[in-house]
Amino acid sequence: MQIITMYLRADSVNARLVDSYNQTISSLPALTRGMRAELILKLLDAEGEPFNGDLAAYASWDFVIADDWNTATPPQIRVTEGITVSGNEVHIPLTETNTEELISALGAVESKNFGCELAGFEVGETTPGFLIQFNISIRNRRGDAGTGSPVPVSDGNYSAAQIRALFAAKLEVQLSDDGSIWYAFSPIREVTVKDEETGEESTTEEKVEVPQTARLYRFRNAAVGQEWSDPLPLIIGPRGLRSTIQIGTVTTGAETTPASITNSGDEHDAVFDFVIPQGVKGDAASVRIGTVSTGTPGSQVSVTNSGDGHNAVFNFSIPQGVQGVPGTESYLYVAYAAQNDGQGFSLTPANSLKYRAEIISRTPIANPVWSDFADAQWIKYLGDDAATYGDVLVADQNTSVAKVTRIVFENATIRKGVDGEVIVNFNETELSREEFSNYSIINGRTRLSPWTNGGGSPFGNLGRNIVHITVLPELPAFEPYSTFIGVYAE
Repeated sequence: MQIITMYLRADSVNARLVDSYNQTISSLPALTRGMRAELILKLLDAEGEPFNGDLAAYASWDFVIADDWNTATPPQIRVTEGITVSGNEVHIPLTETNTEELISALGAVESKNFGCELAGFEVGETTPGFLIQFNISIRNRRGDAGTGSPVPVSDGNYSAAQIRALFAAKLEVQLSDDGSIWYAFSPIREVTVKDEETGEESTTEEKVEVPQTARLYRFRNAAVGQEWSDPLPLIIGPRGLRSTIQIGTVTTGAETTPASITNSGDEHDAVFDFVIPQGVKGDAASVRIGTVSTGTPGSQVSVTNSGDGHNAVFNFSIPQGVQGVPGTESYLYVAYAAQNDGQGFSLTPANSLKYRAEIISRTPIANPVWSDFADAQWIKYLGDDAATYGDVLVADQNTSVAKVTRIVFENATIRKGVDGEVIVNFNETELSREEFSNYSIINGRTRLSPWTNGGGSPFGNLGRNIVHITVLPELPAFEPYSTFIGVYAE
């Protein structure tokens, strides 16, 4: 079974695929048609921290993979069962990846990119309260071994997730005295309770008594609404006698006498009279700090009262601490490198050295070298260099074009190099060396990046093959930052 883990920056509906360091990546993970898989989505916020939304609040989930935005056509894969959440992770079981729709969409191509959508439904809701969209790649199969017979995807009209949310919703109830006028009623209501000791508030439910005048009731699903049920009769018991309780007199009794409560009313309408005795005045007390002494190491802390019950004098004995074991010295060394295997090693940080490693030694190292960091882990701590592009001017001896959007090379051949490199060959243009040297001048209004000028080092430094031109014939006057002159080579 495939285990596909994706880090998604879920700070909007359009989730971004990132790595574990919250750096955007463009290569999509690949799911293979006809294989069982589990898709694990690790959701992050904009700062790269675990997503702090309450995913457990959603009663059901719906996940689809589709190659278009037309909701009238079925998706290629749909999952409504078995989706679980844990913290900021969503686990999606992909048990059926050989659907008729997916086979049709892939056709005979090796692989294709598809869009994914995950929707979460709260209890009683048919519209999602949580939604993210992202992309994934699906590889095709050369054979059908083990795939079984293709099955169609469900039509998506009221998915199982939505139906479960409907069943989880409460009922809406109305009462009526005579069947002509109906009024809302909830047999259970939420009340806020405050803890007297901690002061914390919590919500609980309590039962509500049916109004004595109501004789009929009807109900319907609170989430769906639609039609009410037929009126049903309420069985009302005989009304009992109402009782009342009132506070009568409250008097102060003599010291040491017992408290008393008497009913000056009757058994139906009680009137309670209270007699509360006055308290006995106590003697004033005092508390003082006496001596504070140091006990032997390992002994117990003790507090003794050298006074009495009314005027306390507390003497403290605090043991001396035990001498600890002598510590050992350690030395921290930091190094920097251009690549994650330590190449480009240096003890001095630089913008081109994007990886950092640390080692701890019990003995000092006079001049740390690369081999001292052989077992260290190189961590990327600097981001990639940004590239800024401005207006570009192209000119030769007779023509000048500002704000260039595209350059077309005529009578030239191209071929692929390494790492996305394109090689342009002018050997067949039949131009002389002198003619080709003045063939074109590219002048940027902003400093061009190494990728643009072709002369940069692999570590992001500016290229070395830059010719600065101080005078350009028949060109608008502006300060050139970087220029290029084509050179004819046989």
